[in-house]
Amino acid sequence: MRVYHAHTASVTGISISPYPPPLATAKPDAVTRVALEAKNTPKKASTVASGSSTTPRTPPQQVVPNIPSNAIYIATSSLDGNVCVASLVDIKDVQLRNFARPVQAVALSPDYKNDHTYISGGLAGNLVLTVGGRSGTSTTSSTTGTVAATTSGWLGAIGLGSNTGQDTVLHSGEGAINTIKWSLSGKYVVWINEQGIKIMRSNIKLDNADTEAAWKRIAHVDRPQEDDWEEMAAVWKGRAEWIDEKTLESDEDDKAREEAASTPATAKLKEQATQGSRRIEKLLVGWGGTIWIINVHPGGVGTGKNAGERTVGRAEIIKM
Repeated sequence: MRVYHAHTASVTGISISPYPPPLATAKPDAVTRVALEAKNTPKKASTVASGSSTTPRTPPQQVVPNIPSNAIYIATSSLDGNVCVASLVDIKDVQLRNFARPVQAVALSPDYKNDHTYISGGLAGNLVLTVGGRSGTSTTSSTTGTVAATTSGWLGAIGLGSNTGQDTVLHSGEGAINTIKWSLSGKYVVWINEQGIKIMRSNIKLDNADTEAAWKRIAHVDRPQEDDWEEMAAVWKGRAEWIDEKTLESDEDDKAREEAASTPATAKLKEQATQGSRRIEKLLVGWGGTIWIINVHPGGVGTGKNAGERTVGRAEIIKM
């Protein structure tokens, strides 16, 4: 559908927004017709002077049908230090940002279309939140410490610079970052560095009373404690996936729901329990020879000895 020449070195990470992508609503024959019309559109012939040599050119980009399933943004990170964010449909809607050091992971906000936010990290050990930026530009991150980046950031702060985006270091000092994943609800972000697994609350779906909790860490899990860890640290890269429980429903679940619906009282209790469990997000992490399943619980007002205290979330290991 589309070829991107965005990097000069190996691509290390890919992220799309929204995730999962929206389902297609257009009829297949309509999509095929749009693609064929774009393919068969006559191209203007270019005139070449006699005796001149021609050089190979990159084939023109095909028109991608503007249907819901294609309405996504794609971000890539690379060893060349760049993060590229591009629209699948609009070839002009693309940004390139250089972080000066190899970037190992990138994660787009689930609502990137509106908030233009993503998080990246790599060998510099910085977890960087990037917000804003203009389409069709190539910029340098303010985290690089270069004169150009610093000047641009200062001019932007007083309203004299163009919208080059804003970078904020959310966490640093614990070695290279190789994995970043936004949760399916958008409420949490997990990242893995050389010291362990970290989970923080994002700025999405926060109550007014909890706005100060945005980008605050709520959990840490130590890295695997294995004898040969130091020797294998460069090889063992942590991987994480948020579990979509809707895709894990089985016939047994359906049967249980049918049995619970036998009386109005049991049906209501079952519904309340199901709603409560859906608020918990599950995370699967694999690292070296260890696998974790982690429950991330939503925050709220504490009870008992923590009565009156508000929390934005907590995590617990349920299997290891």
